[in-house]
Amino acid sequence: MPDGIQDIDCPSAVRQLWDYLDQELTEDRMAEVRQHLDQCRSCLPHHDFGKRFLEALHAGQRRQLMPPDVRRHVLSALGDAGFMLP
Repeated sequence: MPDGIQDIDCPSAVRQLWDYLDQELTEDRMAEVRQHLDQCRSCLPHHDFGKRFLEALHAGQRRQLMPPDVRRHVLSALGDAGFMLP
C-alpha cells in the first residue's frame, strides 16, 4: 500500500463519496476512497448512483428549459420590477 494510503471502512467511504465525486478531497484521501470502492461491492452502487446523479444534474443545467422568447420576457419583467440581472 503506498505511503499515506490507509484502509477505510464503508461508512467513511460513503460519507466522503460526494466530495470524492467532486474531486474535493486531498490526493491521499481520494486514493483511499478509490481503493475502497475498487474493493467493496457494497459501496460501489452508492458511487455509481452518485456519478449518474451528478451527470444528470449537469446535463440538465446545459439544457435551456424554456423557449428563448419566454426567457427574454421573464428577464425583462424582472428587470422592470427592479431586480438586478446578470
